Amino acid sequence: MSKEKILQLLRSSRTGFVSGADLASRLGISRTMVWKHIKTLEHEGFGIEAVPSQGYRITLTPDLLRQADIKQGLKTRTIGKDIRLFAEVVSTNTLAMEAASQGAAEGTVIIAETQTGGKGRLGRQWISPQGNLYLSVILRPNIPTHKAPLITLVGAVAVASAIRKHCSVPAAIKWPNDILISGKKVAGLLTEMSAEPDRIRHIALGIGIDVNMELQELPQDVRMHTTTLANEAGAKIDRKALVQQLLQDLEHWYRIFLTSEAEVLKEWEQLNMTIGCRVTVSGMGEIFEGLAQGIDQEGRLKVALDDNTIRIVAAGDVTILKR
Repeated sequence: MSKEKILQLLRSSRTGFVSGADLASRLGISRTMVWKHIKTLEHEGFGIEAVPSQGYRITLTPDLLRQADIKQGLKTRTIGKDIRLFAEVVSTNTLAMEAASQGAAEGTVIIAETQTGGKGRLGRQWISPQGNLYLSVILRPNIPTHKAPLITLVGAVAVASAIRKHCSVPAAIKWPNDILISGKKVAGLLTEMSAEPDRIRHIALGIGIDVNMELQELPQDVRMHTTTLANEAGAKIDRKALVQQLLQDLEHWYRIFLTSEAEVLKEWEQLNMTIGCRVTVSGMGEIFEGLAQGIDQEGRLKVALDDNTIRIVAAGDVTILKR
């Protein structure tokens, strides 16, 4: 695409400037077409200066994710080969489920800058201002339907691992689907599935990460328990590089999961902050308290009650009690 090639040439110029005639010659298009592509880039948020006898140069790069930028240098075989990027959607998971039902390939990624109806667990809304990362990945694992909840654990391992590598902060997993840093939530996951009794058609693995937003954009009650990667790292985060790291880690752990569930569960235990803590569990019309002892082979939480009985928790809200 000529627009992307123009952007690449402007970015790689040693002097900063590239003449319109040079751009037209290299791309085999007219200078009028070069000008139109420059105007399109400006409309997308790029600051581009035009100087007579010198040409064009980039003066401002917007903090927007771009498909071409993400794909350049992305080291995956499946996940991210098809990336569909939107400025605003209702929900990336909704789009992913629709695309999957229409035949989108495994590994297709839906990314949005903002969501107007982002989904959280138990029907809650995921507030989605600009500056963060909202994406959903289509997966078609050949596993029994009762094993589907393990996909959330695979995603959690990938998210925590990517954050640790890219931001050098101690991200940890709180069962079942939250990523915390210093006790505050920085990311969450939501898995939706279409299945028949004996097989999974497709899964949409939704991931939301609070990256560069201002915490003041959140309601006070949410803000108290939330942090951002920029806040924890002490600097603005390169979202493109974070997306690339996340997709690479997700493919890595997903491939391991398909051959060795035990290895993923072991890594999850290494990254988790729930096991060994006293917790309160609420859901299904009841609340109980006990010691989180571990997870079973289906990813369910095992909680030891004070009377020494063991409760197996498949879903619910878990609060880690302060010691």
